[in-house]
Amino acid sequence: MLPTPMSPSQHGYAAESLEESEDPESQSGQAAIPEPEEGFRESHLPKSSTKDSRFMHPDDSLHKHWYETTVRLRGMFYIFFSLAVVCALALGLTAETFFFIMAAPKNEGLSFGIVVGILLTPISLLLTAIYVDECVDMGLDAADKPSFGLFRAAVTASTRRFGKVHTDHVERVLVLMLEIMPVIFAIISLVQSPNKVYWYKEVGRGYCLGGLIFALCVCGIYIICHIHVGHIPARDELMAELYHNMAPIGRFKRAHGSEAHQALFDREHHWGRACCFACLGVCILALAIVLFLFFPKLYAICLAELLATILWALALRNYAPRLLGKAFWFTLVFFIVLATSLLMGTLQSAEPNPSDLDPLVLGPSAAGFNSSSTAGGLPLQFQSSRLSPNVAFPICRTSWGEAVEGETSLNILDLSILAFASSFGDADDVRHGLGEMLNGTFPDWELLEVEAWNTTGRWIVVSIPSLHARIISVRGTTNLRDAYANLQIYSSIVVLQLMGILTPVLTLMPEGVIQRVAGGGITKSFRNGLRVEARLADAARKHKEEARKAGQVLLMTGHSLGGALVGAVSAEVGVQGIGFSPPGLFFQKYQWDLDVSQLTKAFTVIQPTNDIVPQVDRQRGLIEWIPCGESALTCHRLTHTTCALWAQCGDSRTRDWRPTCSQ
Repeated sequence: MLPTPMSPSQHGYAAESLEESEDPESQSGQAAIPEPEEGFRESHLPKSSTKDSRFMHPDDSLHKHWYETTVRLRGMFYIFFSLAVVCALALGLTAETFFFIMAAPKNEGLSFGIVVGILLTPISLLLTAIYVDECVDMGLDAADKPSFGLFRAAVTASTRRFGKVHTDHVERVLVLMLEIMPVIFAIISLVQSPNKVYWYKEVGRGYCLGGLIFALCVCGIYIICHIHVGHIPARDELMAELYHNMAPIGRFKRAHGSEAHQALFDREHHWGRACCFACLGVCILALAIVLFLFFPKLYAICLAELLATILWALALRNYAPRLLGKAFWFTLVFFIVLATSLLMGTLQSAEPNPSDLDPLVLGPSAAGFNSSSTAGGLPLQFQSSRLSPNVAFPICRTSWGEAVEGETSLNILDLSILAFASSFGDADDVRHGLGEMLNGTFPDWELLEVEAWNTTGRWIVVSIPSLHARIISVRGTTNLRDAYANLQIYSSIVVLQLMGILTPVLTLMPEGVIQRVAGGGITKSFRNGLRVEARLADAARKHKEEARKAGQVLLMTGHSLGGALVGAVSAEVGVQGIGFSPPGLFFQKYQWDLDVSQLTKAFTVIQPTNDIVPQVDRQRGLIEWIPCGESALTCHRLTHTTCALWAQCGDSRTRDWRPTCSQ
């Protein structure tokens, strides 16, 4: 016979005895005692602050359970903090793996990395959704009274079969982890910190990191125990009984459960439906792998992986009926919305089709130069002066290359022209576009190399012997494959930054930890043979050596994703790089194998204020802010940024910017 569950007052919550006295007739079957008159209460009943009071004073109740209150506050913070971190990292990893599959070149065929990626995406999504669902339960359990009652009951019910484990044993381990782990990580962070001036920040971050590890351990243990308990009714019933008999945390009182459930432990289970759903999911993934060879379309792969995820979730639900809740399905929908939004946003920022590109500027020798029909009321030529009441951007006074007699070195407008030129089509289009923009200014320019158009991060190489300069220009996001590559690299940090809007993820986590988790360890190992930055770095090394033999200096420039590639390669090869609206590289230290100190010395960033792309990750290097009050999409366009630079710097080479800047 099962024991009678304890009342709230037996739990130690004296204030909750009010719930029992609301309807005594319905509970005992006897008539309720009439409420005494006011005068009788004042003269005969003791005051609430006396020792013989019927009810505990609220102040005494608060002080009696002060430790549990601190556990509830810290437990909620740690668990929901871990929820934000794990959700961001796992969804970012899932999106990263998914877009890695789509960014793979068609001529590579079905590689081992693509097969693993197709298998890993639904598994990662399933585990993430399970963790979110169970972590929400743990957060609510931490806030409940008694705190962590469900956790203690689930672990006890799960481990009871393997030994004499009771709730007080689990409670002692839980309290020890809660108190010790944050302190240990705070000490480690302080000892390993290279800068002891702001030691208190390192201690705080280490303490929060220890709390994060505690929450990860608690949620992981609970998930395993919940699966173990949930698929057998006897254990599930024992967990429910232990939960209802649980005492406040910190008092280490043992909650007893009936051994009558033991008879059900050897009950046979029905695995047929769960195995059927699991096998269907495997078959759909196998079909997706075969389909990828002949039909590598986004919606086909996405549909197959989502179907496999749902089927595996149904298999798990048949195995443990109470495991998955509404948060699980919410996570699946959230991932679909997230991946779609990231893809659409990246495509919106893509550069125009090369067949629709007009020259960014007209050189003095170009047809249509100084045409009144394209002037738009703007002057053809002006230059900033040191005596001007409005000071120009500092970047206007910066130059690259070597100045020779009769020529000035390269300025920021020259580099923006070359960055734009990489977006033209084939070699003939690039040569024609460069001729329109450079003829009359650099008569001796020469196009040395044009990478294939379908290469992600495609580059061109231009030599200007009169300035002793050679420039590698890297294209930004232009087509769908570029967008996939962009998202494959930056999905993790983008989701982390989105979570940072709601929770202080990036503030409380140590920077080194963020760099590690955003390093793309799994997809990085799979894409070693497909790394665009590696091919670009090889080309940069080759041209750096050739430029040195020719008495030239090598420069690199690019826009958007091309700017990020320029930053990574310029820091690796040791040349000067200039990026227009590039995403940041600080948290990509391990993704790109970056030397951040070298990046700070080698890279210059042109960042419009309202452009959202450079706000991804964190910038390092010389940053020139360009005021922009337009939409984020408009501010990201290289044409808009270059016109803002021209309006401030002027052009000493008398090129005609009015066809572009008058629009």
